[in-house]
Formats: sequence, structure tokens, C-alpha cells
Amino acid sequence: MTKTTDKIKLQELAHKYLQGNLTKKEKDEFENWFNQTTDDPIEVSALLASNEEVHRQAIFNNIKKELGPKRPAIFKFWGGIAAAVIFICAIGAGVLYLKRDQKSLQQTAKVSKSDIPPGHSQATLTLANGKKILLSSAVNSGLLKEAGVEVQKDSKGELIYKQVAGGKSTELEYHTLTTAKGEQYQVILPDNSHVWLNSASSIKFPINFAQSKERKVFITGEVYFEVAKDKTKPFRVVSYNQLVTVYGTHFDVNSYKDELGTRTTLLEGSVDVNGTLLKPKQQAINENGVMKIMTVDVENIIAWKNGYFRFRTETLESIMRKVSRWYDVDVEFQSSSLKTIEFGGVMTKYVSVSKVLEMLELTGEASFELKGRTIIIKNKQ
Repeated sequence: MTKTTDKIKLQELAHKYLQGNLTKKEKDEFENWFNQTTDDPIEVSALLASNEEVHRQAIFNNIKKELGPKRPAIFKFWGGIAAAVIFICAIGAGVLYLKRDQKSLQQTAKVSKSDIPPGHSQATLTLANGKKILLSSAVNSGLLKEAGVEVQKDSKGELIYKQVAGGKSTELEYHTLTTAKGEQYQVILPDNSHVWLNSASSIKFPINFAQSKERKVFITGEVYFEVAKDKTKPFRVVSYNQLVTVYGTHFDVNSYKDELGTRTTLLEGSVDVNGTLLKPKQQAINENGVMKIMTVDVENIIAWKNGYFRFRTETLESIMRKVSRWYDVDVEFQSSSLKTIEFGGVMTKYVSVSKVLEMLELTGEASFELKGRTIIIKNKQ
């Protein structure tokens, strides 16, 4: 049987397959899985097939063969901890395949008639003069020119700041980009650094770096950075009780107030976090100035940016914080013991909240009910 880590990798490839974003190497790897006998049921679309209908039917037949009605449900244990494992890949409205008997497949979460759609690309831009502009993915035009900077939106919905020759501003003026719950957004700063904002986050930045000796930005929530290299101007990220200094690298800062400490995760390059240097795949956990360094799976950390939830031995309380931000919902636990249940799995973010609850409930660990914009989590009866 395929190892758990390999299953997670297959799910990620399936997700990228749906998006049409597989590299040639990844496509070969995915097709190699499909051509073998496997215990890993995955539903994918036929986006890359030369004959869509034939390829789709072949995949469905393969999955159907693997999902024999007499086979029991499969639950795994990761790292010696009882974690109900769900392997999920959504297509269209989202479908879950687990090897279960037919009775358990019919089990679903209780959902009100008004379901809640997933979050989307949207944010609010606050200008230096206090004016606010609501940004949606539909806008694709020049926004404004000020202080030697031209602000545009491209066809992918990214906000792009471009340095304009002849800018004569001598004072630093700031813009603030803010996402609410249920929103996320991308921006390219004037120095060509790429920034992704998760839900309920913000970044305040100078609209022109030319007049300063450093590139300093201020954030709340969770933000992922791909910083453009500039040895003459270090890039600094200020968050609660923390300063990160870089010259050019990829990293994620999670500074939500409802999380345990500020977490800075390095993907490549190097960063200085309050005087502590990080290496790739290391995470600094800053709790009230006390720093702890640990090695992490970076794919778990940046899954939100790539369009899916990915968790491994993660508590239900932590998972539901992510769900709450992305779907803009409240969460109520009827028992505190439910918060510590641990799950592992991969699923797309772009399904309605009812699908997420159905997936989680199929693990048999808890029951979920959606009332209005509140998710109520109960002990399994």
C-alpha cells in the first residue's frame, strides 16, 4: 500500500491536475500512478486528456473498481496519534471518495437550506488620503497614479504597483491592502516583490521605496512573501512583537491574534527573525518574545495560497479556525474535548462549506450542523 505521505502527494497532484497546473514531471508522476494498480481512490477531471470522454470513463472505472461495496472504511494513524485521515479531491461541487460501505457513504452533515460558498479574490485598498477602493477580481484597468507610482490590475486579479520614472515625492506615503473573512488577494509591490494575503489580513506598505534606505512593510493576519532581491535595501516585515529582515527570499508569516504565537516559515533563502536566522523548512514560533525553532512541512503552511486545505495531525480547533476565516462563519463546540480531535487530509478550498462539513463528518469523529452562519460541532451519537 502507498505510504501516507505518498497519498498526500497524489492528492496535491490531483488538485493541480484539476487546475491544469501540472509540470511535465508532475504529469508523468500522476499518470504513472494511474497506470498502476493502487489503493488510492482519486477523482480527477479530464482536462489534459486527448480524448476527454474516454479518459474520464477510464478514470471512473478505475475508481469504481477500487471502491468495492464490501470494503471497510479506512482510517490511518500518523505519528502514533489517532488521526482520522480523509483523502479528498473535489471536482465541480466537490466529491469525496473513501473506501467505505454504502451505509456510511450516505452519512452527511446537517446543513440549512442556505449553504455558504467559498471565499474569493477580493480586498479593500486604503489610499494615503484615506480613500477606500473595493477591489474584486473582475476589475482590470489602471487605478491611479500618485507619488511616482502607477497602480494597475492584471487579468489574474493581481494588484500591481509600477515605479514611474520622474517620481519626485520626498515623503513616504502608505497604502494599506486589507482582506476580510472570506477574502484573499495578491499584490506586486513597487520593488517587484510578490505578496499573497490570506483571509482577515492586511499589509501596509510605502507606495514608493525610492526615498527610503529599506523596504519596510507592516502586516496583520497571514501573508506570504516572494521578496525581490536588492542587497542595497533590506526588506523588513513588522508584525506583532516581531521584525523579519530579508534581502530576497520566500517565506510565510502567520500573525493571527487567535493563533498561538507568530509563526514565520522559510521556504527558500534566509531570514532574520528578531535576531534568529532561519534555514529553509524551518519555522520560528514567537510567543511573547520567546522563540522556538522547528522543522516543518512547508506544503502544509502555504496550502492556503495554492487553493486547498492541507493538514496533518492537526486539531479540529485549528482546522475550524481556518474554515471560519475562509467561509466567514462562526464555530461553536458543544464539548471542549472535540477541539483536540486530530485529522489529516487534503481538500480543495473551492467548495461550499457544507461539502467541507460532510467530508469531516465522514471520518466518524464528530457531527457538524450549519445554522445560518454558525457551525455547531457535536459529539458523534
